[in-house]
Amino acid sequence: MPPAIARALNEVIARSGHEAFALKDKFPVNIGDVEYFSELAKEEDWVVISKDLRNAKRPPEKAAILRSGVVAFYLAKTVQKQKINEQAATILWQWDKIVLQRQNNANGMFILPIGKGTKFTSA
Repeated sequence: MPPAIARALNEVIARSGHEAFALKDKFPVNIGDVEYFSELAKEEDWVVISKDLRNAKRPPEKAAILRSGVVAFYLAKTVQKQKINEQAATILWQWDKIVLQRQNNANGMFILPIGKGTKFTSA
């Protein structure tokens, strides 16, 4: 996902005590998927929002996500087709549900849909 979305999201969610980081702002640009999930496991309550649904499908990445305690959300194809400002709006629109999903799940992988009334589905 574009780093601009994470940076903009951070400005909004910081008011409620949350933080958002672009992957490349937190880790070296050459870090592998399994490695960054392993690093996130050292901290608690991480949510990852990504366009890379392959992470939820490839066995090593999927295992790393589940071991890490991360709750990962993957943008639905309809969201990925939106303009960047619309993607940001969709994430913000879903933010309270994302936080609730994090609170209610030790880990997991979900699809982040386009509509506010739409439920998350497993990735």
